[in-house]
Amino acid sequence: MGFGNVYASFLNRLMGLLDFFKRNKSTGTDRKLKQSTETIDRSQWTGNDFEFLIAGDIDITMDNYNHVMTPDSFDWTKIIKNDWTYYQVGEDEFSHSLEPPGIQMTFNKEIAFDKAKKIADEVVEKINSTGQKAELVILDKTKVYKF
Repeated sequence: MGFGNVYASFLNRLMGLLDFFKRNKSTGTDRKLKQSTETIDRSQWTGNDFEFLIAGDIDITMDNYNHVMTPDSFDWTKIIKNDWTYYQVGEDEFSHSLEPPGIQMTFNKEIAFDKAKKIADEVVEKINSTGQKAELVILDKTKVYKF
């Protein structure tokens, strides 16, 4: 198979994939991550058990990032560790990662769920106060999610 045929085959497959995504988006069949309605006791959870996803079409400028993406009710310090930005809150820390469905918040393994949830709720509230629509989704680390 010559280069022209390989290239044409690649383009054909790529266009088919793009058509698939356009079709699913335009027909409303794209699936959104939804919170489970089941009641879960998270009182004993630590950072080993969960992550958060801040879902939404969120755009935060770099000059406003630290203000919006940190809590007001806790003192925090920005630190760089292993070439990654973390926010130290007392003995605990968290970080952000931009992912296709939103912003992932991960915490150290020892943090209590309630403390982490309070931090994440404040961040979501601050994002919403900028006029954007953000929603906090709790991710159980024992489950697999498809975005």
